[in-house]
Amino acid sequence: MNTRHVIELAPSGKTVEAGDELLLDAMLASGLNVPFSCRRGACGSCKVVVADGAYRAKQLAPGTPAPSYPLAANEMLLCQSHACSDMRLEIPGWSLDTPALVVEATVLGKRALSPDVIELIVMPDMPLAVRAGQYLKFRLVDGDSRCFSIANLPAESDGRLVFQIRRVSGGLFSEIFLDGLEAGDLLQLEGPFGACTWQDDDGAPVVLFATGTGYAGIKPILLTALKREVEVTLYWGGAQPADFYDSLFLDKTVLDHPRFHWHPVLASEGRVQEVALNHGHHWEAAQVYACGNGAMISQARADCLEAGLPSHRFVAEAFVPSGRSSTGAPSKPLDPIWEKVGPRYSLDGMLAAREQSIRALAAIASQLKVGMTTGEALDMAAEQLHAMGASHTWHPTYIRFGADTVRPPREGIDRQRRLRATDIAVVDLGPVWDGYEGDYGDTFVFGDSPLHLACTKALHEVFDETREAWLRGLTGRELYDFAEQSAESKGWRLARNLAGHRLADFPHALFESKVLAELEIPPSEMAWVLEIQLCHPTEPVGGFFEDMLMLQA
Repeated sequence: MNTRHVIELAPSGKTVEAGDELLLDAMLASGLNVPFSCRRGACGSCKVVVADGAYRAKQLAPGTPAPSYPLAANEMLLCQSHACSDMRLEIPGWSLDTPALVVEATVLGKRALSPDVIELIVMPDMPLAVRAGQYLKFRLVDGDSRCFSIANLPAESDGRLVFQIRRVSGGLFSEIFLDGLEAGDLLQLEGPFGACTWQDDDGAPVVLFATGTGYAGIKPILLTALKREVEVTLYWGGAQPADFYDSLFLDKTVLDHPRFHWHPVLASEGRVQEVALNHGHHWEAAQVYACGNGAMISQARADCLEAGLPSHRFVAEAFVPSGRSSTGAPSKPLDPIWEKVGPRYSLDGMLAAREQSIRALAAIASQLKVGMTTGEALDMAAEQLHAMGASHTWHPTYIRFGADTVRPPREGIDRQRRLRATDIAVVDLGPVWDGYEGDYGDTFVFGDSPLHLACTKALHEVFDETREAWLRGLTGRELYDFAEQSAESKGWRLARNLAGHRLADFPHALFESKVLAELEIPPSEMAWVLEIQLCHPTEPVGGFFEDMLMLQA
């Protein structure tokens, strides 16, 4: 008789039943997308804390290597364990509260905000967990979609969603679909998406840039800043006075909130960032958000960073009126066998996850301090990822100092090792943002050791050269042969045990988990991560860099 045990996942209180099958299989069969990757007990992705209950280890076939991931006394791996009783488990850094993919919404009303901007208000059939600054996709009957920013804080509007939509000449949505909508009509919405969201940053003064209806994505950020009572300044660019369609609200808000200022910037008067740079902001301490046309975002970022803004404090969303991805389609279709994806997959979701991961890495690296232990750094990184909105991590966060930088990520390290004044450090993140996997890692030098600096220089050269080789159509296996030769030519050794991997909507291992270095086809864009770890041939010095393979990284 197959005895069934009740497995409770804390703190959600949700339960699943498990019998003789592995706990990981029982949870996936119940529809819970719990973290996992290798299924061999090597990566630690499915590590849980056992709060109560008994279990037994998976019986291994003769010759099968034992699980290598180091565990504390109260931890186990879901992929290697069977329940022997009812259990209560905790999954560090993981949440069940992932947003719904598709919801139905009822049109409540619409009105003109200006001659060419329409406000549309809808009510979804279920509450959406929306972060300030995110957007939704409107699904159309032909399988196409249009993306629009959520211009309010739904949690403070009884769940209502407000959109500010500009009419586009000849636009299928704005001139045909939108005009035909009436109160009571039903829409299908997908999301929410987007990583241009409010960052909890200890009361840093906020500077907002918007052009046109990019203001819709900025307004929830503004509303959040007003609630937090932080100093906030908005620069809104338009071609004519009518483009500032929310000026009555903004003018009133200036009177109600003495720490808020806004500046309408007509095209004839200059660019929004040019006006802002003349106003004497303390860019070193500021937090900047931008939403609008790509040219504005690119130039504003460059100008603000030159003025002293830390790179991770510039958060932006390129505004594409058609709703299509700003990067267009990938260079070739995904392989149906090796590059399968799930129902949530979209290029927009992958790009947003990458951008947020890059910002998270910069924020974490900026908080690494001489004298900090590895354990303290890992705790800090977990707090930072949570504050930035990561629901969980699809692989554990890896941080390595000094001699530990030559170890592969999944090998145990000394949590008490301290970061020295002259040192080298590796940070490798695998957060999940809105159901999409991010993966980004890099190496940082403290002090001016010539060997450490040479390591980071060679590391990025090997990555860039290998990426260029990918553009020539090399297979995954050929890429790592190329990277090995490139590393040797620079006097370094490539660690082949880090061999690249898939990336997709979470969890990619449900669809395919083949490593990049074993792939016998040219890898597709935005489906694989290229991992490069270099080690010095004689000294305990190593470096690591990884990023998603894409045409313009």
